[in-house]
Amino acid sequence: MRKLVFAGVIASVGLMAASSMATIDGSKHDLSDPNNKIRAANPADVNNEICAFCHTPHGSNTNFVGAPLWNKAIDTTVTYQVYGGGQTTGGTTVDQPGDVSRACLSCHDGVNAINSIINLPGSGGWSSTGNLVAFTVDGGTTTIPAGTAATMPAGITQIGTDLRNDHPVGVVYRGDEANPPASLKPTSTALPAGFVIAGDRDGNPGPTIGDLLRAGKIECVSCHDPHLGQNPTFLRLPNDNSALCLTCHAK
Repeated sequence: MRKLVFAGVIASVGLMAASSMATIDGSKHDLSDPNNKIRAANPADVNNEICAFCHTPHGSNTNFVGAPLWNKAIDTTVTYQVYGGGQTTGGTTVDQPGDVSRACLSCHDGVNAINSIINLPGSGGWSSTGNLVAFTVDGGTTTIPAGTAATMPAGITQIGTDLRNDHPVGVVYRGDEANPPASLKPTSTALPAGFVIAGDRDGNPGPTIGDLLRAGKIECVSCHDPHLGQNPTFLRLPNDNSALCLTCHAK
């Protein structure tokens, strides 16, 4: 009986993993997809694995806590220019991006290497400083050889280290104040239908705006889910008629 229960649990986990991967497979975050412009030059170098560019079940980067089982060597000393020079028009202090945002920026800041993998698939491929696999940022026209850092090419996907023209991250959400800045809604506000979020992070019935925050702050993952390949730019909710913006701003 216990074996049957265990088998059922394993099957359920497998189904969830397959469901999650189905949204990444073929998306821009599938860096093993030979159809992508930005990807491994030789997908076979990573056994055509999708998850290996960000996560590993063993030997992860324990010095970085921004994302689970992180498989990248990341420079957490990078300093970013933040929105408003450090303060919003409503007077809220804008800090450096939190670790969960630094996970996104570890590819998108144009400084950290996209092709850094601590634990390569298979055996004997672990390096605390990261293995730099052969990579391409132009669909294979040019190959950046193994051992050379590949950074995000110029364009919309390279956010850079200057975040002054981007929505602030690392900023406390002040929607529960009597007169909230930027017409922010209370954190207890229910999310609209179609909003994708896993789990309930604030411990209150949900999902609500509070579930989008990390340590009470807005971060990249408040609006984007890196695994949600079916939505444009990995948004948690399509922004038709500014639906995503109006989730938090009562305009």
